[in-house]
Amino acid sequence: MAQVVLNVQERDVVNKREKKALRRGGRVPATYYIHGENAVALSVDEKELKGAIHSDANIIDLSVGGKKNMKCVIRDIQWHPVAGNLMHVDFMGIKMTEKVTVTIPIHLVGTSIGVKNGGGISQQILREISIECLPADIPEHLEVDITNLDVGGSFLVGDLALEKVKVLTDADQSIVIVRPPTVVQDVVAVEGEASKEPERIGERKEADEGGV
Repeated sequence: MAQVVLNVQERDVVNKREKKALRRGGRVPATYYIHGENAVALSVDEKELKGAIHSDANIIDLSVGGKKNMKCVIRDIQWHPVAGNLMHVDFMGIKMTEKVTVTIPIHLVGTSIGVKNGGGISQQILREISIECLPADIPEHLEVDITNLDVGGSFLVGDLALEKVKVLTDADQSIVIVRPPTVVQDVVAVEGEASKEPERIGERKEADEGGV
């Protein structure tokens, strides 16, 4: 289980004008909610939030004014469709004794024999999977060793061996496939054949008459 601390501030005013002002100042509007309690409007520094999103941290520890901490996971992120900047984020509060559903990144390890010896092409199909477990059992990431994968071989979600974790992604989905090498035609030879001009009947007849 990997954690990261985010310093957040509570918001007293919640409207479109306030949200725009926050974004102009480099902060992202956010909402924290947990079952049985009222939602809390927050704001978080955009750079800090991006760092947390791109890290391997699974649990976010929200520090509100440095006084209280709220453990949570990122449940939803809204990005601007054109500019690509963060617009809003939802934090879902968790309890360490209750199971949660999270998404875990997949890292490939090793070089497959199909690529090394057979000229195959390794293609990663899934880069993350969905799991359910207690917060303390959330892995930072999952490693898939592809060393023994030959050309035409694949590693499925069902091939994962995990403890204390329930995998929610379809077991029949491929995580990685080693495809056969791409066949490259001899373009030069093909172009050479195409460049040969066909003999025209009229020209052949004239040549024959001239030789008589």
